[in-house]
Amino acid sequence: MASRGARGIIGLSKQFRIMDDNHSLSLDKYEFTKAMQDYMLGFSEAEIASLFRTFDLNRNGLVEYDEFLRTIRGPMAA
Repeated sequence: MASRGARGIIGLSKQFRIMDDNHSLSLDKYEFTKAMQDYMLGFSEAEIASLFRTFDLNRNGLVEYDEFLRTIRGPMAA
């Protein structure tokens, strides 16, 4: 992400919108699981469930784009 700068964030945004089948601006567990399978990442169902919990920072059962980005990006440098 750091090496791609703004283009990397734009690319992530585009991929997130593709994964968001119902255009709700968030991913439910079904959409998240489908995306992990569509991208053929090879995760087991248990690993996908764990990843979903990791991305769902506010524990509302959805992964919003800002949660997605914060989890991918990691902590900001001080």
